[in-house]
Amino acid sequence: MRFPAIATALALFNLAQSQLGQSQLTNYGGFTPKSPVDAMTIGAIHNVLALFNYALDTKNFGALRDVYTTDVIAKVARVRTNDLESLIKFYNGTALGDVVTQHTAHTIFVYAITPTTAKSISYANALYFSPIEEGKLFARAVDTFYERYADTWAKQKYGQWQIKERSIDIYAQVGNSSLVPPTQPTFNTTKV
Repeated sequence: MRFPAIATALALFNLAQSQLGQSQLTNYGGFTPKSPVDAMTIGAIHNVLALFNYALDTKNFGALRDVYTTDVIAKVARVRTNDLESLIKFYNGTALGDVVTQHTAHTIFVYAITPTTAKSISYANALYFSPIEEGKLFARAVDTFYERYADTWAKQKYGQWQIKERSIDIYAQVGNSSLVPPTQPTFNTTKV
């Protein structure tokens, strides 16, 4: 074979498949999409996650009302909010409003789908760019966060999916941390 890495990967997959059985490799946590409804739910959830990123990057925090339920419980790093309005105030009070950001969600896994609930795990990168100086083409500094979102979803009265519970864990921060000052929340939050 001309590509030894591919040959090695295929050999390891075949070995694992023979030892574990097909269902354990393709059926993570007892889930594979079983119907077109599952596929539509997964697509709808992916779309809401994209809206979350778009709302943060455009500073349209009101759009988060289409992402979260009104009684959402969210843990962002070490801050916990107890309702949607507190979460919106939290995002308004962070450095998100002062710097250019780019949020991307990827490796999204939706599971435990029922007609009215679902769960998902996704990974994200959040980039914060310093303001561009006059006469310069690019920002001076970038601060990057590597994050993981664990979400519990609820299907609403008119069929849209919204996040009812969210936990955001920040695994690493790389770059110019002066772009993101520590947040001191003074609204309906608790330190976790």
